[in-house]
Amino acid sequence: MTVFGITACHQSVTPANQLSLDCYIRVLESEGRIRAEATMLSMPANGQPTAGSSALPVEIPGGIRYQGSPMNTIPTSGLTYFKDFPGTYVPEHIFSWDDTEKKRHTFTLKMNQITNFTFGSKTIPLSQPARFTWEGGSMEKGETLVLMWENQKENLTVPMELIVQGQLPQIDFPVAKLKDLSPGSWTLYIVRKKLVKTDVSGVASKAILEFYSKTDTLTLTR
Repeated sequence: MTVFGITACHQSVTPANQLSLDCYIRVLESEGRIRAEATMLSMPANGQPTAGSSALPVEIPGGIRYQGSPMNTIPTSGLTYFKDFPGTYVPEHIFSWDDTEKKRHTFTLKMNQITNFTFGSKTIPLSQPARFTWEGGSMEKGETLVLMWENQKENLTVPMELIVQGQLPQIDFPVAKLKDLSPGSWTLYIVRKKLVKTDVSGVASKAILEFYSKTDTLTLTR
């Protein structure tokens, strides 16, 4: 899964260009896999489009590393670097690269997980408010939760994206929030998403982090 649109054109890094870095982390808890992607983009410092594009991917001498290990390039996406491997959740993810003067730069990201989520019961009445809780810490700035409800019998998938405020790892669901669900057996997994933007040694760096929880099976009733 590639989240950044990359053009096949590219250019080399020059001092006159402004660099930006787009990164992506996905942790699949059920499958036990991690995927990391990184693309360095360049545009003229004056902000004017180049070769029909506002930003073009650039090749980094020595490539980009994830957790200290060299990343490969995606054959069909030009200069997008990636790493896809068996792994489990870790709280810290580090991308690094060397500039033209061989100085090392690092983009360090903190990821949160979500475990042991529950509505307090395996049976949830749709006619009553419900409290959803989890382990893994309360929501931070730039984070959202997506509850992915799946009903295989009806071939339905109902996502619920939430921006949660407060210092407790919990959400109080009003009855109206559950109106898109019908009685029956549903599986549920949670995607905890985080957007990070910062400056790393003059490189405008952005990352999207996604943690996919294990699934649970719940029964919804009238």
